Amino acid sequence: MSIKELQDVNGTVIHPMTEMAAIADADKLVNTTSTQNNIAGIKNFVDGISIKGVPLLDIDFDKVKLVPNNDVYQIKQAGLYFYPRGTKNLPLLSSRFHDGFVLYGAKDDQTAFLYYIGARIYQERFQGKWQRRESSIPQDLWVGEGKVGDVLKLRDTLNNYRQLRFRCYFTIGNTLQFVPAWAANNMLFLTQPALNFEGTTLRALEVALQIGQDKRSLTIKSAKYFANGKSTPITDGFLKEVGGML
Repeated sequence: MSIKELQDVNGTVIHPMTEMAAIADADKLVNTTSTQNNIAGIKNFVDGISIKGVPLLDIDFDKVKLVPNNDVYQIKQAGLYFYPRGTKNLPLLSSRFHDGFVLYGAKDDQTAFLYYIGARIYQERFQGKWQRRESSIPQDLWVGEGKVGDVLKLRDTLNNYRQLRFRCYFTIGNTLQFVPAWAANNMLFLTQPALNFEGTTLRALEVALQIGQDKRSLTIKSAKYFANGKSTPITDGFLKEVGGML
């Protein structure tokens, strides 16, 4: 057979002229009586192509899938999923992530992972068991306006977190501090040493918080401003947010 010839399964020359013309008439070879070789096997172009028994036309490559059975642990196929508020087995999430997207990938039914895109929380399944979650940004445990004497009711136990973030706003300055989620004698201390604008006076803020016995509350015991050898109590609502990092 010449390179400029195209034959059907019976050996009949369909187009003996040019390669371009032969390609143009190639559809005459695609019929139910011919065999088309494919890397994945034999395909029937009349009935359509299937991937693992699912017709290609039935596969939606564009839409994000909804978490099956309203449970992230029921996801079995790799892909991007949307979880609505109330989905089972979600981690504790800040309010802005109550609805969002989770990416699932797996090697087999023993080894897999879940990654919550907005919240940046990662969880791995190892030897068939889901492991402890890890995060790169804090999730809100408490939001409000706290002052000395207030008891802050947290959304979760501190035992689940390795680090806490406190966001404070003072009339004399602001601070964003990360501290370990454990402390000696159940006391946490936030400090912010600094110089004044001219660089001539050392000043500092210090906040003391007591961890509740159930690890689900924080009591603001004191808040002071130090400058020029004197301390001044802070009485306004300065603590705006407590976040936890898994």
